[in-house]
Amino acid sequence: MTYRTPTTPLRPERALLHPLWLASLAVLVLNDHLLKGASLLPAELTGKLSDVAGLVVAPVLLAALLRVRSLRGWVAAHVAVGVVFCAIQLSAAAAAGWSAAMGAIGFPWHITRDASDLLALPALALSLVGLLAAMRRRVVQPARRSAEVVAAGAGLLCCAATSPPPSEEPFRPDFEADVYVHNGGSEPLVVRLRGLTDSIDLDCSAVAEDPGRLITEPLFGQSRSFVLEPDQSFPLRPSEWEWSWDGEGDIEGEFTGGCYAYLLDVDGLPPAVAFWNAGSVPTHLVPGEGYEEGSPRGGIDLLPSTDPDHLGRFEALGDDVVHLVPAAAPPAAGACAPQSDAGRLEWSTVPVGSWELVELDRGADGCFAVDLGTRDVEGNLQASERWYLCAPLSELGLVPGQRVSLSALGSNDDDESGVTLQSDDDPADGLPRVELTAYRGEVFPSTRGVNVAAVPEFDCGYVVGERCGTVTRSTAVTAGGGEFGVAELLPGEARTLPGDAGSMTIVVAHSEDRAALDPECAEGPDTLGLDLEVVTLYIEPDAG
Repeated sequence: MTYRTPTTPLRPERALLHPLWLASLAVLVLNDHLLKGASLLPAELTGKLSDVAGLVVAPVLLAALLRVRSLRGWVAAHVAVGVVFCAIQLSAAAAAGWSAAMGAIGFPWHITRDASDLLALPALALSLVGLLAAMRRRVVQPARRSAEVVAAGAGLLCCAATSPPPSEEPFRPDFEADVYVHNGGSEPLVVRLRGLTDSIDLDCSAVAEDPGRLITEPLFGQSRSFVLEPDQSFPLRPSEWEWSWDGEGDIEGEFTGGCYAYLLDVDGLPPAVAFWNAGSVPTHLVPGEGYEEGSPRGGIDLLPSTDPDHLGRFEALGDDVVHLVPAAAPPAAGACAPQSDAGRLEWSTVPVGSWELVELDRGADGCFAVDLGTRDVEGNLQASERWYLCAPLSELGLVPGQRVSLSALGSNDDDESGVTLQSDDDPADGLPRVELTAYRGEVFPSTRGVNVAAVPEFDCGYVVGERCGTVTRSTAVTAGGGEFGVAELLPGEARTLPGDAGSMTIVVAHSEDRAALDPECAEGPDTLGLDLEVVTLYIEPDAG
């Protein structure tokens, strides 16, 4: 019979009195609280000493606290310490999270991330192998047990209360930037910075007329906050933030193809918009602390007021790129007022093809429900389809029983820019001839010689719309041509023009020129420029 000697359970607390562990603890204490910052040893050496000593001390404490008894648990404790150590050296988020967690229990850590600190990882192997034998000793002396408790407490305290943050002012390196902010006051300032959202499109030359009024809050995305110390400078553009944010604090969407815009919200100062055209301010070396020498470029000096009852001010350092956000003004009225989206054209998916008009109803909301169908050879109604059209028309001029054809204009997978509906019957058959075209876009297609042209009303300035921060300007619309003559229309206006055999009704449902747009929020086309929605209805009465 074969007998197997049972494996002796590990006792990690026994390693707390091992000379290797005690020596590592002593190095950790002396290095963190005496040698660091004393200029006795190079900073690189003191940093590596702490890493090596800590990687010997920490796994034993973890195993003792968790009452590890197996070799597998002993190895797992070392792996856990190694993973955490690697994470805080390689990830800014992990380092910040660990520092915050230690701060929550009263021991804030000052972590200096350095990938070269990973060279200390072999110290884990030293702890793993060198202290294993000590944990298998059969020692039950009460005095030793008390010493182990004291050693564990000292180890925990020394690991938690690591070296404090340096008391001297941090080094603020110079950086390359075109536009930046500088704290010209004597106290730290909290700055909240918002860039344009990714989807925003701007007409840079148009909004440059008055950026503080025209580039409004709905166009900006989420804010990033930071503390700007006295005499410190900070770049606005994300590409220059690596030294401050570790590459993880980018603000999206600040570039619109030709210009930059940021919303500045600084404690004690009025809200302002920083706006400049790409290339107008050269990228140059900016001191991280202090003012530029000579002729500065692109600086925004933040000057808080010493009077708590008054706001501070912004001062341009070189280029005039900061624009105050004016107090809310009454909305524009009359012909120059922004238009509502309530009267826009809408229709359901166009059932392309030839149909019989079965029924036509106009609802209280101004939308037409058009019931369409087809018949078999025996005259029985076969397929049917309901199509909706919302347009500012009182009638469509059709009667049930008429044959009609529908087609889509500019259709694609996402949208239909227009639709045409026309009767297939001849007026000689006693039925009216009807041709309807509804279109939304920039250029209205010619129908029966009628053209629609819209140009900006230059007497009207740009205004901010009701929602989404859309910047618009009113337009003058001219419609007509051929036998119908020409007429000028205002947005929302309808005009019926007589022709040789019938009449043409033209309705301008919407017409604006747009200079700032968020396509994900605003109605209408996804591009800047003319936002035109027009419907024309030609009716030629029956010949009878």
